[in-house]
Amino acid sequence: MTVREWRYAPLALAGILLCLAVPALAARQVMVLFPPAIAEGQADNVLRPALPILEQTLKEKLEDRFDVRPAGQAGAAATEEQRRQRARTVGASYILSGNLSRIGKSITLDVTIAPTEEPSKGRTVVVSGTLENPSPLSTQYAPFFRNLATEMAVQAKSLFFGGEGGGGAAAAKKIPGLAGTVTRSAPLPGEVVSIAASDMDLDGKIEIVAAYTDAIVIYQLVGDDLREKARIPNAGTGLIHVDAAAVTRSGVADIVTTRFAGGKALSDIWQYDGKEYRKISADVPYFLRVSDLGPEGVVLLGQESDPEKVYRGPVFRLTVSREGKVEGKGRNLPLPQGTFLYGFAALRQGKKDVRYAVLAARERLVYLDGEGKELWEGLDAVTGSESALETAERRVPIPPRMVSVDLNRDGIDELVVLNDLVAAGTYFENLRVYSQVELLCFAQGEKALQLAWRSPQSDASARDLLVDRSNPNAARFAVASRDRGKLVGGAAQWRVLWLK
Repeated sequence: MTVREWRYAPLALAGILLCLAVPALAARQVMVLFPPAIAEGQADNVLRPALPILEQTLKEKLEDRFDVRPAGQAGAAATEEQRRQRARTVGASYILSGNLSRIGKSITLDVTIAPTEEPSKGRTVVVSGTLENPSPLSTQYAPFFRNLATEMAVQAKSLFFGGEGGGGAAAAKKIPGLAGTVTRSAPLPGEVVSIAASDMDLDGKIEIVAAYTDAIVIYQLVGDDLREKARIPNAGTGLIHVDAAAVTRSGVADIVTTRFAGGKALSDIWQYDGKEYRKISADVPYFLRVSDLGPEGVVLLGQESDPEKVYRGPVFRLTVSREGKVEGKGRNLPLPQGTFLYGFAALRQGKKDVRYAVLAARERLVYLDGEGKELWEGLDAVTGSESALETAERRVPIPPRMVSVDLNRDGIDELVVLNDLVAAGTYFENLRVYSQVELLCFAQGEKALQLAWRSPQSDASARDLLVDRSNPNAARFAVASRDRGKLVGGAAQWRVLWLK
């Protein structure tokens, strides 16, 4: 097998999946809370009594977003490795730790939220205040420390989950967020590999295209459910990706699929001729995908495969005739060397400019201008999907789907990224157990991407992401996921989960 799931052990998931089409609040991520540490020599009668007040207040104020577990006997003096071990013990994905200090009347509290397995990727918030006439009679300062911890919790949640306005320079954009509900389609008959959405037959309605391991199915949307409308059987083995867009400029959306087997990528283009879907381009020797490059419009992009390294070389444009003939390589995109075709998104900046978000080394997002100059690099890891491409020498996880969508209709795209969450204690090179999925939305600033919002987590990991733009006033997002709450014959059923 050249395409296989990166999953080696069953994972018991907390929470109960609600019944079909019933909104469900997603599970919260588990966080271990370590009380702030006090620097040696400062553990006086002002700061020491404040620790339980700070710990309790932080727990109360963070519980609406996290399942907060106090560290208990581990305490504020725990080392980084001790904190990690404690977090693994309770299955926590994140660790909260910090420091409390005083210089005269000035009190400073800093708190860091960090992934259990990658503490270097944590985010830190610092708040401070002035304590009038500090003295050993510290009980009178309880309201002061509660207010300090409350401010800290508000800022930490804004940093971690984003704000309604996107925060920072992007605050004025007021990026619409999600309501926080998850609904489920009826079960789908097979293992979903990839999904896309477009008007496939010019009926004015959005259809869902689902690639299975050996077939392509076009679905009509009926509310949150998918009803089969057409099927392309025997679409080839080893399907890994599907897109739906009018790459032939013929007025109808084309289906672009890529297969990977034996270290080689082969791609096909399908088109609806009024009666059925027929293959108009076969065995194109590249990985293929579709992207909207702003001023250039929707284009077909390609990249060469490699029998040892999976992929190689730059990402390039391809010209396609109305008949579907792929006529050869065009210009390269200005992306960093080593970028996988599926590991970036083009972001429109009005009508005349385009920028790029790239999943670079260490699974971090990099923001590039239209010439490929790096403007910003994120600190948070964005984890790939639960599938990987394999050769005899290398395993490459399929990058998470990144979609560009103008959520506030100002002509500037936002970036929405599928992020599968790795269960605590399993973040290793050859073993990753995925427990949940979330969506991350970033707004474009002048020099950086700014987290606008982070969706609640679903109760299961996901394979792929699409955006339904049929309602111009409210885009909605769907992920292809196993519903582990519904086991049939010992196997979980595939469904489309709508995150709204």
